[in-house]
Amino acid sequence: MTSEATGQGDPRKYLRILWRWKFLFLAVTAFVPIAAVLLHKDPRKHYRSSTLLQFQPVAVNTSQFTVDTPITATQSILAVARLVKTTGVADAAAKLLHPPAAPRDLLRAVSVTPNTEAGFITISARDRNAARAAEIANAFGSAIVANRAQTAAALIDRSIASASTQLASRRTNQAGRTQLSEALVRLRALRAAQSGDAQVIESAVPSSKPVANSTTSRRVGLGLLIGLLLGVGAVVLAEAADRRIRTPEELEEMTDLPLLSAIPPHAFGAAHNQHDDEAFRMLRGALTYFNVDHRLSSVVVTSPQSKDGKTTVAIGLAVAAAQASKRVIVVDADLRRPQVCTRLGIESTAGLGAVLAGELPLSEALVEYPIETSNGGRLLVFAAGAPPPNPSELLGSQRMRVLLSQLEAQSDLVIVDTAAALAVSDPLPLLQSASGVVLVARMNRTRRDAVARLKRVITTAQGTILGVVGTAAGPATSYPAYDSSYALPSSTGDSAASGDTAGDSATAS
Repeated sequence: MTSEATGQGDPRKYLRILWRWKFLFLAVTAFVPIAAVLLHKDPRKHYRSSTLLQFQPVAVNTSQFTVDTPITATQSILAVARLVKTTGVADAAAKLLHPPAAPRDLLRAVSVTPNTEAGFITISARDRNAARAAEIANAFGSAIVANRAQTAAALIDRSIASASTQLASRRTNQAGRTQLSEALVRLRALRAAQSGDAQVIESAVPSSKPVANSTTSRRVGLGLLIGLLLGVGAVVLAEAADRRIRTPEELEEMTDLPLLSAIPPHAFGAAHNQHDDEAFRMLRGALTYFNVDHRLSSVVVTSPQSKDGKTTVAIGLAVAAAQASKRVIVVDADLRRPQVCTRLGIESTAGLGAVLAGELPLSEALVEYPIETSNGGRLLVFAAGAPPPNPSELLGSQRMRVLLSQLEAQSDLVIVDTAAALAVSDPLPLLQSASGVVLVARMNRTRRDAVARLKRVITTAQGTILGVVGTAAGPATSYPAYDSSYALPSSTGDSAASGDTAGDSATAS
C-alpha cells in the first residue's frame, strides 16, 4: 500500500480524526483556561496610580575638565528605569510608606515606563486601595529623586577632590593655578545648590476607577494555549487507545484483503432504496470479478461479533445475485438467533435444524422468496427453524457437509448466514466446507483486534477469505457514497429487494 492509498499523507485524515474527537478536544481546550481563571480569581478591585519624573542634565565646564551628570543619553534613561525595580530603591520607598511594606511586595506592584525622547519616566503602582497605590508610586518617585541627588553629589564631590589635589600640587605662580581655583569655586557652589538631576513634575493621586485585571487576561491566554496543546494530545491518545475500525479503507489496509463493498447505514433501516441496492450489486460484482479463477458455488458470510451487519449483507447479496438471473439459496445457519426469515417477512417453523436431524426433507424446507425480475432469477430461503439443543454438533456433522453439496448442486450460488464467529464455535466447520468466506465488519463498532483474530481463525480453519465488507459506512467515514445516477433501472427488480431490510433495526445483526 502506498501512502496515497492508505491516506497517511492526507491532511483530511487528521481533520477527520479531530472532528471525530471534537467534544473531547473542546472539553480539554476549554477546561484549562476556565480552571486557571477560577483557581486564581480575585474578586477584589485594583487601582493604579502613576507619578511622572523628568531628568535634566547638569554640567560644569572648565578648561581642565568637564563634570556631567549621567542622565544625558537614552541609555542613561533606560538605566534609571531599571534602577527603579532594584531592591535598594524598593527599600528606600518602603521606609517612606506608612505603614511600611515589604520591598519584595512593592516591586511586584510597581511598573516603569521610560520615555527616552523627552527624558521622562512614569512610575505606576497597583494596589487594592486607591490611596495606597498613589502613596506607593510617590514613594518610589521620591526614592529615585533622592538616589539621583546622592549620585550627582557624589560625582561633584569626586570632582572637587580631584581639583583640590591638582591645585595643591601646583606652585603659586604656576600656569593654570588660577583656572583651577575658579573651577573649584564653581564646583563648591554647585555642590551647595545640588538637588539632583531628577524631579517629580506630576505626583500620583488616588484613582476613582478600578483597572482591569490584566493578570486574568494573561492567564486566559496562557491557559488557552496550554489547553490547545493538551487538547491535541488528548485526541492523539484517544485515537491511539480506540481500537475500533473507522473507515472501509482502514479495514482493507489492516486485513490486506480486497474491499468488496461498503454498505451505507440506510441498509439497516426499515426503508430500502436504490442507493442500498447499488451497494449490494457492487458486492455481487466484486465477488464475481475478484474471483474469476475460482468458481463460487457457496459463500459463508460471517463477522466477529453480533450486530455487525452480516445478516443484512447475506440477504442483500442474495437478492442482488437473484436479480442477476442466478438461482440463489440463502441459508440461515445461525441456529441460535436466526434472523433471515424475520428480515424477509417469511413465517417458518421448520428448517435447517429439522433437516439435519432427519425430521424434515430438504424439499419441504426451502421457501421461495418473490423476486421481481424478468431474467429468470430465483431466490430460495432455507430457514434455520426452531433452535436445536446442539447447534455446534449439527453444523459440524457429515450430514451438514452433504447437505451443503446438495444445495450447491441445486443452485448457482448458496449464501450461508452464520452466527458471529468469535462469539460461538458454530460457524467454524462451515468455513472450510464453503467455496469462500466474506468477512463483515461494522464501522465505528467492530474492533481491529477482533477482525485480526477472525482472520486468523478462518485461515486456521483452512477457509478461503474472498474479501471484506464494511457496513454502516456513512458520511462520517472517508468512503465515498454511491452515486444513484449510476444505479440500474428499477425494472431489474429493485423493489423486490425491499424485503432485505424489512423489519430491520438500526443495529444490524
